[in-house]
Amino acid sequence: MPLNPIIAATTALSRLDGVAGVILFKGENVVHRQMPFSEQRSDELISIIKQMMDGYTQVRRKMRLVHLEFDGGLLLFMIQEGVVLITLLTPKADPDMIASAGSILLADNARTLSALSTAASATPPPVDQIEELVVTTPRAVQQIAVKAESFVSNWGEVRKVLEGLLSKVMGRAQATNLVNRCIEKENVGDPYRLQPAAVTELATAVINQVPNNAKRRQLQSELDSALENLTA
Repeated sequence: MPLNPIIAATTALSRLDGVAGVILFKGENVVHRQMPFSEQRSDELISIIKQMMDGYTQVRRKMRLVHLEFDGGLLLFMIQEGVVLITLLTPKADPDMIASAGSILLADNARTLSALSTAASATPPPVDQIEELVVTTPRAVQQIAVKAESFVSNWGEVRKVLEGLLSKVMGRAQATNLVNRCIEKENVGDPYRLQPAAVTELATAVINQVPNNAKRRQLQSELDSALENLTA
């Protein structure tokens, strides 16, 4: 069973702004793990989440989205048909966007993930006997109206680079406003759903708004170099 597309999508998710770590697992089968601490601590985290899931199953409830906030960041994880996607976020992250991106990843790869083997021996209770419960979260996750691509773009990192470059020739607030105006002008919708080539086109369109030719060429050169490093 080819898992490369799923691993690639999970890796792309980990590159979004504010994402410090990601784990994707089903039962004892850890599909992808990229955390800022040891494998032992990752296993302990997985074990705790399994215990939480078991607890809700015993009272005939189903966990779908859990948002745990701490002083230094937050833990956001999504569950779909026994598959768990954990994201460790810093305060810089946009939890709604990360939840949206994670939901798309799980939905687009649902068939492959459902066929994954698991070491769990207990037979899960019938779906129609479990009442779904969304664990309390302070932020509402916006429903996805259209099917997105199975990857998540690196727009968060690209935008950070863009604003850093633009701040060399204008104020930071002005740079942020310029990026927002270009997103509206280009009518791209959600930039996090763009194909890689479209992300590059949008970034170039932003740089093209710089009126000074010499500065614009210099910023474009620096942008090209930064994009190469992001995709390397």
